[in-house]
Amino acid sequence: MNKYVVRLSEKQRELMSKDLILGHVKHLKKLKMKGLLPICGPCNDGTAIMIFQANSIREVEKYLEEDPFSKANYYQKREIVELSEATIENNFLLDDVIEYIENK
Repeated sequence: MNKYVVRLSEKQRELMSKDLILGHVKHLKKLKMKGLLPICGPCNDGTAIMIFQANSIREVEKYLEEDPFSKANYYQKREIVELSEATIENNFLLDDVIEYIENK
């Protein structure tokens, strides 16, 4: 599975309701229980971040479309990018960078 970062912005706070937040949290719990959403939460600048584990961007789009926040257009802007995770196991992608430098 690949990792995808979703940045949500342009919040319409006036749309918030008890039903909306309860539905959103229920959706997040479902994704968490399936191991699809290791990290999510609001940022101090009014945006929010979701990190998905999925097979494709289309799959992430599907999860977002099912979210009550998306259905209500609570966040007007959604950006999805695939993440190349740098880890100890892949030497923090150093080999890829060295190969790029040597082949330019």
